[in-house]
Amino acid sequence: MEKNEIQLINKFKEISRLKWVKGINKSTNSVGLTFESLLNKLPDSMYFPDYYGIEIKCSQRFSRYPLKLFSLSFDGPELYEMNRLLKKYGKKDLIYNEKLQLQGNLYADKYTQINNNYFKLKLDKENKKLTICIYDLAYQLIEEKSYIEFETIKSRLELKLTKLAVVYASKKSRDNDIYFRYYLITLYKLKSFEKFIELLEKGYIKVEIIGRVSRSGDDAGRQRNKNLVFSIQKEKIELLFNKIAEYNSDLSN
Repeated sequence: MEKNEIQLINKFKEISRLKWVKGINKSTNSVGLTFESLLNKLPDSMYFPDYYGIEIKCSQRFSRYPLKLFSLSFDGPELYEMNRLLKKYGKKDLIYNEKLQLQGNLYADKYTQINNNYFKLKLDKENKKLTICIYDLAYQLIEEKSYIEFETIKSRLELKLTKLAVVYASKKSRDNDIYFRYYLITLYKLKSFEKFIELLEKGYIKVEIIGRVSRSGDDAGRQRNKNLVFSIQKEKIELLFNKIAEYNSDLSN
């Protein structure tokens, strides 16, 4: 292992010895935010890896949620392409009627219905673009416009996820607070961009289009578009990454 990998494993061992740690808040992403605070790292949404070149993803034990890899905005054809899609294919928010929602999972190997249309991803290898195809409910193509360049995907993938650490924690509640016990860390190295494209084509990697409205806090009623979020099921991680090392405190005691 390299120095930064050994350093992270050793830091994880220190954290795992703390046993149950109080979550810094009660949000759904508290497991990750709490772990980052234990690393003395401030939360951020930067494009760069979290810890000395290693991207860290945290998950609760038994969670069935996929592993979110990264998010991207459209390259075109319009400058604010997500706004165009929202206006054409979005539906009114149930609470904030002046706002629109367009949210759902997209795959390259099957159609998915979002609002009143079917959506499907197309890997245009000739033009090196990932394109969204939109159909009516009779499967007649309406448009094939919105796209992200392969080079944009490759740059983000290799910048963000050349090395990955997946951290698992148990969770419990006590006195209206939540606590986490971090017990497992696995380090991975990305196989290749070509493997990413292959898995995307086979439907192992999903893409979620997110045009939504905030429902709570200071941002309530605000349009919060994340454009496209790329994810993979945790049991499929080793299709995209090679395992480097693993430490499980439950097995070391």
